[in-house]
Amino acid sequence: MKNKNIFQSIRCAAHGIAECYKNERNFMEYTAIALFFLIFNILLHCAVWEYIVFVALVTAAFSAEFLNTAIERVIDTYDNNINEKNRFIKDAAAGGVLTISAAFFLTEAIILIPKALTLIK
Repeated sequence: MKNKNIFQSIRCAAHGIAECYKNERNFMEYTAIALFFLIFNILLHCAVWEYIVFVALVTAAFSAEFLNTAIERVIDTYDNNINEKNRFIKDAAAGGVLTISAAFFLTEAIILIPKALTLIK
């Protein structure tokens, strides 16, 4: 069934986000990690462009995890058996999450480590 308007679409999307937070522990962990790094960004007085990069990467990581969760649910709904095809699909989707997560951590390290080192000196 197609949504009738943008508000109905937003309501469905918000419901999906809430369900993921309620049923998937990764979302709470990712939120805690994002808040941890946000606090470091604030304490180390990051520039506006650094916050933009932070927001973009956090958004990408959460989006990847939402898609990964949806893919896993589809696989489990139609074929809950563990086989090579299902394993490949789930592992590839998880690989997307890992890739963007690694980019997030590497980027945050590149931005924050030099700032933290100047405080230590």
